Amino acid sequence: MPPPRPLARWSLISTLSSKARSSHCVSVTNTGTCLVYAGELKPRTPIDDSSDLRGCLHTFDLKSLLGANRGSGGTSVQDRGSILSPGPSSVPQPRVGAASTWSVRDKAMYMWGGRGGVDMAPLGKEEAGMWKATLQLEGGGEGVRWERADAPGEEPESRSYHTIVSLKDHIYVHAGCPTTGRVGSLQSFNVVSRIWKELACAPEPGRGGTALAIATLKNEGDVLLRFGGFAGYELPKDNTLDIYTITTNTWRTLTPSPDPQHGYPGPRSVHGFHSFTSPSPSLSNAIAILWHGEREASALGHAGAGAFWDDVWVLLDKPESDGTEWMKVSVDDVGEGGKPEGRGWFEPAGWVDEKGEMKIVMFGGLVGSNERSGELWVLEVE
Repeated sequence: MPPPRPLARWSLISTLSSKARSSHCVSVTNTGTCLVYAGELKPRTPIDDSSDLRGCLHTFDLKSLLGANRGSGGTSVQDRGSILSPGPSSVPQPRVGAASTWSVRDKAMYMWGGRGGVDMAPLGKEEAGMWKATLQLEGGGEGVRWERADAPGEEPESRSYHTIVSLKDHIYVHAGCPTTGRVGSLQSFNVVSRIWKELACAPEPGRGGTALAIATLKNEGDVLLRFGGFAGYELPKDNTLDIYTITTNTWRTLTPSPDPQHGYPGPRSVHGFHSFTSPSPSLSNAIAILWHGEREASALGHAGAGAFWDDVWVLLDKPESDGTEWMKVSVDDVGEGGKPEGRGWFEPAGWVDEKGEMKIVMFGGLVGSNERSGELWVLEVE
């Protein structure tokens, strides 16, 4: 008899219709504050465009919300969350389809790219460059200070629906949708020197709505993992996974071993894919986690909702075979918290708490009814 599968449990810790959105930015600080910025409530129309909300970050204290949720018998906590307003500084233009990441190196959120309205064209270089948000969360002066972190004219080609991740001194920007078509380029931005660098282009096809996850492979060191995306059709078509090795500036494509019972995760885009570690013996080789996303695009394009996955998968490092393997995770859907409706068009985020346990964070997104969600869910796997 095979060993029992790890169990994934979702906790709904906030439901705020006033903050509902998709195609937005989500990052989590190293102390567990969830940051939400920008996005859309109506297709291609940037949210928070009023004078009192421009440049604001919506925040949630994950530690207190998780504690309150567990103390209330699983009932979601209502009317929580606060807003950090910008100080007397320039602020980024409201946008849709941008991407953000939290830099542990200098304790700030970085945001890049996006589009500014119903026009499919991305924002111009002056607006779409690398923006840095520094937080003040205590001392009676709560707020956010925005600044342009790179020099206009040095940034990569403007685009939307790309993905970015942060590792040590670098932020990596990959793929996305420029004015026409889709690209597969990879660039890095050094948060210390504030210099951009062009890196090796990823395997074709170019794509939007993909995701990168940072991992450390036992036989290879630090890498970026790429799964999924949209290139006129959902990816991957052949169960492959792309790996970028940082030390050699090279990409390779492999096919992970399937889950012995469930095979491979289906093709998807605008999904969750994030680095993942666990103290559980059955997950000691876990390097990434995959969840939800669009499995079939809408006939209405960006104006409609397609079909969505509601599954959870873990990717395992198999150093003895110089490969990787998928494991489908059982999802608890009968407990107090239930589980979220399948969705896509959200930015994946995660947080390692003070106990060293990984929490996956999913805020908002688009569901099958073509409505934007204001739910904040936290996923734990045990």
